[in-house]
Amino acid sequence: MMARWLKEIEGVQTKQSLMQHVLAIKEFAQSQPANCTVDRISRRIAGDYVSRVLMQAGGSQKTVNRKISSMSSMWRWLRKRGFVEENPWQGQGSFGSAGKQERPKRAYEAQELVRLLNVDPRTVVGARYGLVLFDLIRLGLLTGCRIGELCQLRVEDVIESQQAFRIPQGKTENARRVMPVHRLGWPVIQHRMASSSDGWVFSGLTPAGPDGKRSWIVVKRYATFRQAILGQGGGVDFHSFRRSFATYLERASTHSMAVNSSVIAELIGHVKPALALAVYSSGLVPQQLRAAIDALDHVIEPEVIRHLGGKLRGA
Repeated sequence: MMARWLKEIEGVQTKQSLMQHVLAIKEFAQSQPANCTVDRISRRIAGDYVSRVLMQAGGSQKTVNRKISSMSSMWRWLRKRGFVEENPWQGQGSFGSAGKQERPKRAYEAQELVRLLNVDPRTVVGARYGLVLFDLIRLGLLTGCRIGELCQLRVEDVIESQQAFRIPQGKTENARRVMPVHRLGWPVIQHRMASSSDGWVFSGLTPAGPDGKRSWIVVKRYATFRQAILGQGGGVDFHSFRRSFATYLERASTHSMAVNSSVIAELIGHVKPALALAVYSSGLVPQQLRAAIDALDHVIEPEVIRHLGGKLRGA
């Protein structure tokens, strides 16, 4: 039954998501009698499993909800195909105080950015990924791009005449956009283009993980670096550079007429705030986006600006 469901959603979901579905459902199946069938799983049985197994396992709320979501996804399919009458997992998501709590994710504070920018990542993760992280940290903060978007950037995507690059595809349809690069980030792009040996801006990355992502290992190396500099926890990750970028843009909107909600949505790669804009607009012109990026100079803290302009010796 599970194999048939997975076959139908293959290609729609990532390999990593499919693997997580399999693990969650097998874990649940092992907790039930050998002769138990899907139509016998009542809401009470599902709720008991959530309370007595998932929430007592010490995992985070996010992990608990992900496993419930996997079960609920399969049961929605079972109901659609007529194998069961109801989805007993619907509404079983855990939002209480039990289990390991995760701190809400947030943007970096200026002092944290200075600490991250002031350290040579090679001293923590070695030369190969240290050089990559040095540049990714700066571009992440100055463009707000997701780490996967930056690692997937090809030399042919760079628009040198505009000091910008295209993101041809991303997490959502709105992720496709042209991103002007801040004056402190453009030298990074130039250096990476000149030294590329394989057509990628970030050359030489090894695809890894279930979906063969070029960012897979980089994400892990960044986590090691961040924890070494800032310590465990803290509610920050690489995506926090994107949160910081959005925060800076919001602050810049009080300093410059060039920055408004539509411009911010375009640069971040989110749906435009007004329905009419989302449906009919073909996007903002490069000059408008460039003006918004230039406005960041008014709001990024001076100490952060100083460290953003630094160069890594031996790069």
